[in-house]
Amino acid sequence: MSDLFVQAAELMLAGMGVVFVFLIVLTGAVALLTQLCPVDAAATPTTSAPPATASQSSAEDGSQAKKLAAIAVAVQRYRKAQSPDSSHKE
Repeated sequence: MSDLFVQAAELMLAGMGVVFVFLIVLTGAVALLTQLCPVDAAATPTTSAPPATASQSSAEDGSQAKKLAAIAVAVQRYRKAQSPDSSHKE
């Protein structure tokens, strides 16, 4: 039984050693790549959305207002249905 534990410990240490060495190599490779290929912050593209035209923004505002109105109506109906003094319950 003790022999089995020794083999398990050896296997565990070997696996942990392989992972440790792999992480060291990976860290070194990333550091080497950052040295070889520096990225200029001014040259990187921005991830912001392109500017919207006036017609697009007004259409988006209108659809946003419609969504908010629909949500408000749904909340009112839900509260009315949940109120204890309502005549019908679902």
